[in-house]
Amino acid sequence: MRNWRDESGQVLVIAALSMTVLIGFAGFATDVGLMLRQRRIAQTVADSAAMAAATESLNEGTPSSVTLGMWNAAKHDAIMNGYTPGSSSGTANSSTGVTLTLNITPNVGISSFNSAGYVQANVDLKTSTIFMATFGALFGGNYSNMDVTATAIASNTISSNGCIYVQNDGNYANPAVDMGGNSLIAAPSCGMTIDGNLTMGGNGTIDALFVAVTGTYSGTNASSSWSEGNPPQQDPLSKLQETTNQPTVSGTTCTAPTGSGMSCVYDYNCGSTSCTLSNVTLATNTVYYFDKSVNISGAVTASNDTIYLANNVYFDFASNGSGTFTPPGYGSTCVGSLNPYCGILINAPTDGSGNGGTYSCSSGKGNNGGNPGELYFDFGSSTTNVQGIVYAPYMQVFGQDKGASTTFATDLVIGNICMQSATFNVDGFSGKRSPLTRVGLVF
Repeated sequence: MRNWRDESGQVLVIAALSMTVLIGFAGFATDVGLMLRQRRIAQTVADSAAMAAATESLNEGTPSSVTLGMWNAAKHDAIMNGYTPGSSSGTANSSTGVTLTLNITPNVGISSFNSAGYVQANVDLKTSTIFMATFGALFGGNYSNMDVTATAIASNTISSNGCIYVQNDGNYANPAVDMGGNSLIAAPSCGMTIDGNLTMGGNGTIDALFVAVTGTYSGTNASSSWSEGNPPQQDPLSKLQETTNQPTVSGTTCTAPTGSGMSCVYDYNCGSTSCTLSNVTLATNTVYYFDKSVNISGAVTASNDTIYLANNVYFDFASNGSGTFTPPGYGSTCVGSLNPYCGILINAPTDGSGNGGTYSCSSGKGNNGGNPGELYFDFGSSTTNVQGIVYAPYMQVFGQDKGASTTFATDLVIGNICMQSATFNVDGFSGKRSPLTRVGLVF
């Protein structure tokens, strides 16, 4: 007969019970870790979807409600992240368990977000559990699926504090910005991004809020406060590359982009090889389409107009030129509710047949005439007021002659810059900050 005080085997029982508890905790920790991972993924999907919808909202004129285009853009980005939502906003996908909901008036208690330009993306991921499902069944609960949610808010109304964007796509110009002679770029209230290298020659000076270079900077008057090795700046107005946002020509008839509300004139006052604008007041609210080189001389006024340059033909402000140039929307709202040219003074979106080509930067504009596309600001004694955004991401700006009294109140998206004893006073279009907007996460 065994002694009733015999305790052999009790440790095994206690160990077995403890292991059960430990396994339970381990299982719970595994499921929690899985859900935390899903939470990070859900946040990534929400961030990407909100950004995509806000970007599409900008392209569609910032509508006050979610459009099909916004939904398709958000859904596309969710799929690219590996999660396919339902067929419409707020509808779950029965196969993947993913629900994506878009909202133009974010419900997060911040009233300033409740307006057009702000897009909220809510993501719900049905996440299957492993151990929680098993233990839930043992104790009469159902924890086989848990909802993992995330929300993000993006806005397309964030102002950029840059106003000079040197794109240098393909690094076809080295250096991308060449400051020679006594040249000066004065942009004290906005910044400058340069894709490529910056060379400060002669007594060249840049006075800007910041200078960010992807390559290196060197030479006289280079500032230690400038930054090198930055990532390339994406084209801030890439929508102008889209064919739907470009005028079309049939014979001698020109048609402005749909929704712009603008008239269109083809090759105004042009000969067989070039066009001349001299002592003329152009019609307002008009796209002037040129596929031949343009020379400005005398007094020229262009009010609420866009000058469209096809195939990177050169555009020359002659030394005796003067006048006022303003883009659509200057001093008022744009006529067309979906006008892609709001604020755009010069639009040269393509590189034509040059495909970048080879760009030189020699003293005297005639020595640069072989460059594929040029914007010559040969100011001389001119008194020119240039307002608006210059969009020419494949062209070179060439500036010379320090004696001009020219207001250059513009945002500049350009291929490269060659300065020879010229002064550019750049302050951004319509005020101290660029009107260019960027899409960013705000919540």
